[in-house]
Amino acid sequence: MTELPWGIEFAAEADAGLEVRHSFDALTGRLAVSVTNTASTESAPGRILLKATLDLPAAGGHTWVQGRYMQTDAFVHAFGEPAPEGYTGDGMRTGEGTRRYISREMVALSLPVRATPAFVAGSLRGDRFFLDIALELDEEESSLRSLALVFDVTGVHIAPGETLELQPVLLTEGRAVQALVESYADEVALEMGARVPEHVPTAWCSWYQFYDRVTEEDVLRNLDAMRASGHPAQFVQIDDGYQPATGDWLRPNAKFPSPLGDMAERIRGAGYRPGIWLAPLVLNERSEVLATHPEIALRGTDGEILFVDTWLGRCAVVDCTHPQGEAFLRGVIGTMAKGFRFEYLKLDALAYAAQPADRVRYHAPGTTAAANLRRGLEIMRDAAGEKVFLLGCTCHFLPAVGLVDGMRVGPDVKALWNDGTNPSVRHAMRMTLARNWMHGRWWANDPDCLIVRAGDTALNEAETRFLATGIALSGGMVVASDDLPALPADRRAMALTLFPPTGVAARPYDAGEGPIASTWRANLGEGRSLVGVLNWGETSRWVVTQELLAPGEVAFDVWNARLVGMGDLLVRPHEGLLLQITATGQAPRIVGDSGSLTGKDLFVRQVSGRVQVRNDADRARVIAIEARGQRFEVDLAPGEMRWYD
Repeated sequence: MTELPWGIEFAAEADAGLEVRHSFDALTGRLAVSVTNTASTESAPGRILLKATLDLPAAGGHTWVQGRYMQTDAFVHAFGEPAPEGYTGDGMRTGEGTRRYISREMVALSLPVRATPAFVAGSLRGDRFFLDIALELDEEESSLRSLALVFDVTGVHIAPGETLELQPVLLTEGRAVQALVESYADEVALEMGARVPEHVPTAWCSWYQFYDRVTEEDVLRNLDAMRASGHPAQFVQIDDGYQPATGDWLRPNAKFPSPLGDMAERIRGAGYRPGIWLAPLVLNERSEVLATHPEIALRGTDGEILFVDTWLGRCAVVDCTHPQGEAFLRGVIGTMAKGFRFEYLKLDALAYAAQPADRVRYHAPGTTAAANLRRGLEIMRDAAGEKVFLLGCTCHFLPAVGLVDGMRVGPDVKALWNDGTNPSVRHAMRMTLARNWMHGRWWANDPDCLIVRAGDTALNEAETRFLATGIALSGGMVVASDDLPALPADRRAMALTLFPPTGVAARPYDAGEGPIASTWRANLGEGRSLVGVLNWGETSRWVVTQELLAPGEVAFDVWNARLVGMGDLLVRPHEGLLLQITATGQAPRIVGDSGSLTGKDLFVRQVSGRVQVRNDADRARVIAIEARGQRFEVDLAPGEMRWYD
């Protein structure tokens, strides 16, 4: 067999009677793994393990640990440093004389001792089996002792003489971790037929202002405000709170007196595209659908309905392999998309469908946890049609590639800076940015909602800037979630700066900075970039901006609407600094715009060595001009036009 990256040699661990074979294709970087039952009786192995014993110095190295869905840990860990604070610890284990890090589906490593210091291992498919990658180090983390690939095949029975093919695993080495991770994501996208929207969508969502108390009146009042002001969001999304019970999706409760189809038409009539939230794979224990169709619910090994505790209450889970379970999903999603004509479906609580097969009895034999989720997503995509935007939420990532258009990649935000692993700006943004490598490759990342209000919030101005900066750096969806009629003008202007999004995910300046980088850069093309500095700490910090810029580049501070000079910038605790960067070029030209990261509603025309600008927005903006070797800021009132030589 061709030598594997880093000279790794795997040995298999499996039940007696199972023969595990693996082969590596150096041209594609793919490891193929198969399992043959050589015994005379059926085998149900549960897991297949390939382990490589190593003895590599880990000093100065780091790893990227990734979780399986949005709430699970994602962080960078520098070997020898204390465990990162404020995470669940699901990806970390401490034993007698050992430290273990367990990454789901993909792991990235950087060890300076190697000639090619970067290494990535990752599953290329997620439609049937999950993969854990386990790293074992000594207690001081001075030496990497082993790397193991653990395939979860729970639920699979291998007949005598039968061979089971596992998903291919990409193994690559190189100079830079970031580049290898992005290449891995590209390979998965090709393997699974990723759906990446041409334009990253924007929306208004009811959740973070009204939560499940939302009423029809709340939605319509915000819709009227959006129409009156020409708000640039594409979608208006009704979130949790309209349904009588989780599972009973097609008729609203008393707070929504109008039929859902009529609500969709009201949104469309106002010039927006209608969207709605639902959690289609869970059924509240008191729901009407569960009472009338108990056959669609997953059963435990005792034959009784399996109930799980969720934030939506105690719920049963849909068996997506059951014909009636499929009929239920097709009915709900088809009615929402083709009957009521909602064009955007936010599908939440999907992870509960991935129940371990040793805990439940799937209708279709041989179904795994990943396969039940994948089947549900396939049914819902087919029922919705190709044109409806499907947003996955609380969903395992890899099984969803090729079926959803967008994915929540971090936990919930909240109008609160920090609450450990509970919803907050700090936790949501650090987990979201750790998954920027997925954006534009597997789907459009959803960093969760933008909250900018000045009242009814525990966020100060600096923390509000941090959230807006983090969302901008994600390059992903921008979804407003304030009561728009109540927004002060300055906060409304801050929010509108992010509409539309750049669509480009920023990369960290230092891919080894842990647990999450503080400086990020997104290359927007044509000599323009977006640079963000995030102060995760409790004290102010000075930023030497010239260290972030290439020679000749100009920096414009978006939130303070000013050009950045030669001096350092002070970033307050929990504050986000957002800079528009412009490379050296011919003058006159625009080098900064406080009104929009993408120049929306700013008319710019070059004519014979002059530049004409006009503010087509309904609010004032500050633009920065470079002309005849000089740079200066200009206030532009709504409708104002100027020429510059």
